[in-house]
Amino acid sequence: MNTHFTRRKSLKVLGAVAGAAAIAPLARNAYAQAMPVITIGGTIPFSGRWAEVGQSVYTAYMTVAKYINEVNGGLQVGNRRHRIEVKMVDDASDPQRATSLLQRQVDEGVQFFLGSYSSPIVLPAVAITERARKPMVQAGGGADAIFTQGYKFTFGIFPRASRSAFPAVDALDQLNPKPKTFIVVYSNNPFSKPQGLGVIERLKAKGYQVLEVVELPAQIQDVSALIESIRSKTPDVVLCLTADQESLVIARQMAQARSDVKMLFTSLGPQTATFRDALGKYAEGITCISTWSPSFKFKDPVFGTTEKYVEYYKANNKLPIIYHQGTGAACMIAYAWALQQVGKADDPIAVRDALARIDIESLYGRIKFTPEGDGDEVLMGSAVTQVQGNDVKVIFPTGVKEAAPIWPMQPYSKR
Repeated sequence: MNTHFTRRKSLKVLGAVAGAAAIAPLARNAYAQAMPVITIGGTIPFSGRWAEVGQSVYTAYMTVAKYINEVNGGLQVGNRRHRIEVKMVDDASDPQRATSLLQRQVDEGVQFFLGSYSSPIVLPAVAITERARKPMVQAGGGADAIFTQGYKFTFGIFPRASRSAFPAVDALDQLNPKPKTFIVVYSNNPFSKPQGLGVIERLKAKGYQVLEVVELPAQIQDVSALIESIRSKTPDVVLCLTADQESLVIARQMAQARSDVKMLFTSLGPQTATFRDALGKYAEGITCISTWSPSFKFKDPVFGTTEKYVEYYKANNKLPIIYHQGTGAACMIAYAWALQQVGKADDPIAVRDALARIDIESLYGRIKFTPEGDGDEVLMGSAVTQVQGNDVKVIFPTGVKEAAPIWPMQPYSKR
């Protein structure tokens, strides 16, 4: 064999391949730019109090859009493929700023919207999209008031606040021995208060004893009165329907005071690595609700399965994956399905009607909305997770369970 000839020929072939490889992305990009665009707008907290979670939700939105555009070659709507453009602007965790920015997008002709994060921001935002008769699919606001005003264009990926923590109570039935006494804590805000009142009703309906109900201000620095109640009443379980920062204050001060209980539940907080890192060994055993887990095993109309979504997400993002990357993705999956059902990219009312009748399995699990627009309380109820070894594991319901619950929690003095 003439090795010199072979090598020269190989180099020519490699050069041709390299040239083709260089041209291919340009061709794909040109094709993508030629596609008609479906713009989905909204605001998100890139800064301010909710920035950490806001980034997670936004990353989920963008991951689905990237996959549809780059892997699937666009979204087939009718007889044409469309590129999805997610146009989110920073509301800085400020409701007034969010509404101003959202109204500007409505005035600019945006037809479809995704939600921000936290009920105080989402609640005034949906009033704007309702007046404009443009659909909003969101996973950041669960306040009952969002779903009890007769809105027709607003959809939430999980059940309204007063129903959203039911799984936390239902999971108690699986413990042996079952707990008997509770202190329930909630913050005075549009989400936590109805969530807490719903939990109290659920506990009483199941025959559990509520020793005390504690209402906290919207933001706190000290919970010494709560610590004193825990010491004097010695409940089996403290159920806190509180946001991340409030949950951290409660958990930290309970650990510092060695206020032992058999279970500490905080509806938000433990899902994030920053919360667990801040508490260190004292985070172990805290339970919470998680609307989604990357361990779920569901089929999906875009990615194929939850597992494939998680793989794609991790390959394309550095931000750690938590449950918000599931809820945010579900919003996008719902839109993709609805747009394909309608077959037109410029009919927000028809897309709204499709969203109202959606009933599909997705990477998130089932997507089906109540007539009021929130997630079906049974089909889209949360999982219950627990911090175990600086990670969160699903402990309820049985169908998606990853680990047995730690019950009771280890006393703080023995950690």
